[in-house]
Amino acid sequence: MDDEPKAAQGPQPPPQRPQEPSVSPTAVTREEKLDDTLHASRSMILRRLPVDGQPREAEIRRRQQARGQYRLALKTWSVPLVMIGAVVVVFYLLSFWLNVLSYTGADELSLVDRLIHQDLEKAQNTVGGLGEVMAAVLGLALTVSSIIVQLAATRFTPHITVLFFRARTNMLVLGFFVVSTLFVVWVNFSLDGADYAGPRWDVMFSMVLMTASLLLLFPYFAYVFDFLDPNKIIGRIKTNGLDACTTKLGRQSITIEQRQRSAVEAVEHLTNIGLNALQQKDKNIVSTTIDALREFCVEYGEMKNGMVLEWFKIPDRQSPDFVSLSPEAITDLRHRRTWLEWKVLRQYQMLFTEGQSQIKDICYLLAINTRRLGEAASVYGDLRALDLTIKFFNTYLRATLNASDIRTAYNILHQYRQLGETVLEIGKRSKPTVIDRDKTLADRAIEIAHRMRYYSGVAFQRNMAFVAEVIAHDIGTMCQRAFQLSSECHDDLLKIFLAVDDATESSDKAKALRGVRKAQIKLATHYLVYGASSLARRIAEDMRLEDPRRLRSMWIELANLDTPEFWEVNDRGSNFDYLTPDQKAMLPKFFQWFEGLQADTPALYDSLVTRRV
Repeated sequence: MDDEPKAAQGPQPPPQRPQEPSVSPTAVTREEKLDDTLHASRSMILRRLPVDGQPREAEIRRRQQARGQYRLALKTWSVPLVMIGAVVVVFYLLSFWLNVLSYTGADELSLVDRLIHQDLEKAQNTVGGLGEVMAAVLGLALTVSSIIVQLAATRFTPHITVLFFRARTNMLVLGFFVVSTLFVVWVNFSLDGADYAGPRWDVMFSMVLMTASLLLLFPYFAYVFDFLDPNKIIGRIKTNGLDACTTKLGRQSITIEQRQRSAVEAVEHLTNIGLNALQQKDKNIVSTTIDALREFCVEYGEMKNGMVLEWFKIPDRQSPDFVSLSPEAITDLRHRRTWLEWKVLRQYQMLFTEGQSQIKDICYLLAINTRRLGEAASVYGDLRALDLTIKFFNTYLRATLNASDIRTAYNILHQYRQLGETVLEIGKRSKPTVIDRDKTLADRAIEIAHRMRYYSGVAFQRNMAFVAEVIAHDIGTMCQRAFQLSSECHDDLLKIFLAVDDATESSDKAKALRGVRKAQIKLATHYLVYGASSLARRIAEDMRLEDPRRLRSMWIELANLDTPEFWEVNDRGSNFDYLTPDQKAMLPKFFQWFEGLQADTPALYDSLVTRRV
């Protein structure tokens, strides 16, 4: 029996832990990455927070760079123009030089005279043909661009048409084609029958405009195809939505209602692209859309503290996501200032529902991005937005359990548990000047564990015992992390963890989940490694009525498992039942607290050694 005082309560790791055996290099690396991420995030927030609704210079530069990503590179326009123009000039000068060499007349040939000085008949013939060519160029540009844009709008979203015809480059090029055509037509109309011996500059300008129009065709078509690239379309919509969230210089006349409507429309357009891509089984576009919605929400969170209060009033309830809400729910969103986050997460829920029947991998990506939204909200201190992500994680779990989709629930729980761990870590690493920050974030971690325990009971009632076992291991991992961080919520997490089996046990003890008990034994050995025997005893006390034969078999299984990686491909990549060598060394100390196992210890270990040999 252990000699440590039973009165020791809570996580009390010794000052010098023996070689930190249970903290793997992966965990250390993750802590270092988290510290770097938090430091970078805080610096980024300080640089980007708006002042009185106006973005700072760093934010303005960032938006200009973002818009620059969606513009066609200058060389895409210049290279074809220069190359084709150079070839034409070379051939024309070569032909003129050959004419000079072969000319036998008395008059001197001059290139300038040939280009500028033309008689009336020659000018009329030239300009008359130019008008037809210019009209053909304009018709070709409009026809090709309209067909391509319409096909893209049918595939993605009709909003593409609006984006395309509002694009400055498109308006400039098409405007140039129209101006050139009109100029040539009017020059042709203005040529009268009177003989004119002077230079024909109007004819010269007509030739220059026609040449430029023909040279522009190739780069313009390249621009159209580049503009309709799915990733750039998604990026443009996201950027336009973010621009609507903050008053831009020179656009202060736009009302808050108009800006709200633009932001909502951007979110809905992105969702439409994702839904259409889901129907077409286009996983890449769906993934890009989901990431864009997450980036939109995260960057909006950076600017949120600088918004005026009017912004947080719910916009007109024409959107179905707001129309269906009760007045109480609308008031709550207004009070919490999370109406836009609610809108984004509702789109996630819609994509999640479609993904369950179309591409289930999309559900995993949605869970990952929802976790990232919660982590960003934790960094910014926006606990109301964090509460929203927790609520939608619960909604995802309910949907998967109703559909009996064990695999999706398994992956969602993985992200849900990581959110709980990150909340604990951010709470402990926050600056001490932030009043009660650790406690409030700790409350969210307890909320996550509490909801996970609830859904373990729901899963067990629906004959999804594996999901209940996964939840036990995930809550145990959260307890382990809270213990390492010496978090004040550790004791509450441990109580929730020990209550997981209450919802899964029936009057028949043989139906108790084996995986839940293994998760409890695993956590107990972790406590023993760090000398927290009182916490391990609490777990042993919860298992005191367990059948000794059942405990003995679990002891053998845990001691014999030497492979940390699971033998199948999954997102977690780890084996739930794996114990480190230091944890395995604590198994005899833990099991000696149970009656009926002390006498079997030597024989048990003899059998284990024999089996390994």
